[in-house]
Amino acid sequence: MRPTRVLVWLSVCILVFASALAYPGLPAEIPQHISSAGKSTGFVPRSPLAWGFPLVIAVIGIAFVDLLTARIPRRVELFNFPGKEQLLKLPEEYRTETVRLMQRFMDYVNLQLVLTFAVVQWMLWRGAHGARTQTETIALLVLSPALVVFAGLYIQKIQNAVDDAQRRYDSRRNPLKS
Repeated sequence: MRPTRVLVWLSVCILVFASALAYPGLPAEIPQHISSAGKSTGFVPRSPLAWGFPLVIAVIGIAFVDLLTARIPRRVELFNFPGKEQLLKLPEEYRTETVRLMQRFMDYVNLQLVLTFAVVQWMLWRGAHGARTQTETIALLVLSPALVVFAGLYIQKIQNAVDDAQRRYDSRRNPLKS
């Protein structure tokens, strides 16, 4: 099993466990909405569903991404990137490194999802106790663009792996050309 996948599910377990431990310390009402200024603007009565709903969304989303990630070796076309057509033309034995990078990328996406939902739970906790959550709001606003930059760089790494595989394949087919 990939270490990054283990880290994803370990992080999910820690988030769920920490949220379960935090539940008894919540006040009678918890935030349902937090404004962009970090102020809680809507409250709901404390209940396991109200507190756990973001976690349910997180686990479902992460499980879905994990399912897609597990299918990538058999269905490479599920991963969309500019070099997909080039990769699909290569024999399967030349796709191994690229597939490994694709799966790691998806694990990193899942780690970002865990981190995002951890920040959301922390914001809800702090908001429930009357604190402003401006720092956490800024963190969420920074996480998304940072992921876009990371994704672009990592997609280039995947494309480089495809190009390397293409060169190896072409040199095997025509050794005099390389």
